[in-house]
Amino acid sequence: MKKDQSKLLFLSSLGGILEFYDFIIFALFAGYIADAFYPQSKEIGLLIAFATFAIGYLVRPIGGIIFGHFGDRKGRKSTFTISILLMAIATLCIGLVPTYTAIGIYAPCLITLLRMLQGFSIGGEIPGSIAYVSESLPNKKGLACGIIFCSLTLGIVLGSLTHALIIYVLTPTQMHDYGFRLPFIFGGIFGLCSFFLRRGLHESSQFLNIKKEVEKLPIVVVFEQEFRHALAGTFIIALCAGIITQLFLFVPSYFTKILLLKDGAFIWERTASIALGSLLSLFFGYLSDFISVKKLMLALGLTTLLLAYPIFAIYVYCPNLYYLAFFASSILMGFSAGVAPSLLANLFPTKIRFSGIAASYNLGFAIFGGLTPFISLSLIYYTGIATMPALYLIILSLLSIIAVISTKKFNATSEIDTGPLETT
Repeated sequence: MKKDQSKLLFLSSLGGILEFYDFIIFALFAGYIADAFYPQSKEIGLLIAFATFAIGYLVRPIGGIIFGHFGDRKGRKSTFTISILLMAIATLCIGLVPTYTAIGIYAPCLITLLRMLQGFSIGGEIPGSIAYVSESLPNKKGLACGIIFCSLTLGIVLGSLTHALIIYVLTPTQMHDYGFRLPFIFGGIFGLCSFFLRRGLHESSQFLNIKKEVEKLPIVVVFEQEFRHALAGTFIIALCAGIITQLFLFVPSYFTKILLLKDGAFIWERTASIALGSLLSLFFGYLSDFISVKKLMLALGLTTLLLAYPIFAIYVYCPNLYYLAFFASSILMGFSAGVAPSLLANLFPTKIRFSGIAASYNLGFAIFGGLTPFISLSLIYYTGIATMPALYLIILSLLSIIAVISTKKFNATSEIDTGPLETT
């Protein structure tokens, strides 16, 4: 890649790192957040803290619609530059809000509002990045989208390392006094730096070519003319969201609450697995620039069908083979993160691409990613079978396969056929 292309990808990836960094630190420090801002009984305070965390996901589709509207009318670059600014301000302010003891009911209200602002801004951040890099590097679209999603998963690694480092350095008293605030302050400063760096980016060439043909209400056009693709994109992203949430974010609770392993069991092995999955997303993204992305997505669905049950069967019955389950999880994560966003970018024409991606991406992650832990635990509790979370991944795999098959076969002259969506 040329120097300016590498810079473009790097700056576009920063928001992805911050998104999942924020995701993991809010969950990891939820106990401290509950004590500081929701000082009811310990259980109720923690429950409210996680409910506040979930609110950020529920707001994401709204942010996606609004940012998508302005992204398709005013441009990709300026819109997703503003999104990272809002996300940085919200993250920084969470680290600075006074405790319940200091300002009373205003403390939990402020935390809730800031969490909503985070979710609102994230709703436009990643769809904007996907639209921007896929249009700015049409011949390397797969690799570019793979880099964006690699940055998402690296945010999980960064959040896990930050948590481990702060816990190691500070005492429990220091953690409750101020330590839990540090990750949010660091994240906010990181986001502000990203905002100032992004201001130097240029608008994508494909948007400039259709700037005089913008739609008045892009999201309406998406659902009127491209509803089938919006629905297909939602199920395609659902598999990606399900894999990441089920195999990496749900597993720590699964180990301790269901399998009764000690806290922090296999934490370093899981962190290494996430890092490997991040690197594999680059490989599969690169591969999608040369092989039909539809065929790759079908292969991902079939691979998930084959590996979902063995992964959880190893966790339940074969503790000596955990490394195989972690390796298989890395493959699925890298495969999905490297292929799904590239296919998503192919589903919509330029004039409504931002809105189309935002609708599919946010609905897929908010509904299927957000409900993954709840559905998985419910399956276990109602059946008494510890391997039942595999069924959820199997269902998502089947839905994604049907969704990919339902997408149209674009001809060689199609505006959005800038990559190998279907080859012969």
